Amino acid sequence: MREKKPTAAGRSAAKAALIERPPAKRSPKRSAAKRSAAKRLPPHDVVGALYAEHRYVARLLAVLDAQLEAASRGQPIDRRAALGVMQYMTRVPDRYHHPREDAMFDRLVKRDPGSAKRIAQIQRAHRTIGAAGKRLLVALERLEQGSQGDPAAVVSRIGDYAAAMREHMAIEERDLFPRARAVLEDSDLEAIDRAFARVTDPFFEAELRDAYAAYSPLLRYLVEQPAVRRALEVLEAFYSSAGTLGEALFGAGEPGATPTSRAEPAPSSPPVIRARRRAPSTASRGRARAAAK
Repeated sequence: MREKKPTAAGRSAAKAALIERPPAKRSPKRSAAKRSAAKRLPPHDVVGALYAEHRYVARLLAVLDAQLEAASRGQPIDRRAALGVMQYMTRVPDRYHHPREDAMFDRLVKRDPGSAKRIAQIQRAHRTIGAAGKRLLVALERLEQGSQGDPAAVVSRIGDYAAAMREHMAIEERDLFPRARAVLEDSDLEAIDRAFARVTDPFFEAELRDAYAAYSPLLRYLVEQPAVRRALEVLEAFYSSAGTLGEALFGAGEPGATPTSRAEPAPSSPPVIRARRRAPSTASRGRARAAAK
């Protein structure tokens, strides 16, 4: 029996049966907004933001630790890197982080009068550590300018400052931050959030190019470790990245998601840089081969 060829109508029906209804397209703007909202801290997660900022400070205290280690071996400290750390400490935590903590502690002592003694101690430390940081900044500026200054005395000040700051953060994270989460009402945290304008951290949360422009000696110190000479293309990719330094050093997750009071290790080995890599140029490969010889 001769097989019949499908008619034009039959072919159209078959095609229609095979065609699946395409999924509805998502609005790009809406999706981007949702992703952005998911990455941001909730509007009144004040404690989470403070934990994140402690992590930033701990990373820079590790830079100061490295200078102490160099001095103990009789090597010169990296004055410009140490100066960059103290410029950051006096411009960012002292101006924005500590006042926000003080506002939170003022509300905490009303909710939990038993914490008054510890809070008074911490708020005094904000003033004394802030003053010590300014003195250290001036000493490093004088040392860098070569006008005056005793390098050994400056190294001693670096050690005192780093130890005091680390102990201070540990007390807050052990005794006060968890208590604030437990007893403060949402209205307390919302009021603190309204009273202090959100500030993008100019080093860890800014675009890498902006962070480099503001703190180039410090940023160079963090990424130009000896091992980078064996992989110069990674450095090139790092500088061309459009991400933030916080993402590069800590990963893409929210820095404050996991509270930590543990100090970051001193950067005796280079930090892991999670930059978006691109194929190295011919010039980069040539430099890498020359550096490896």
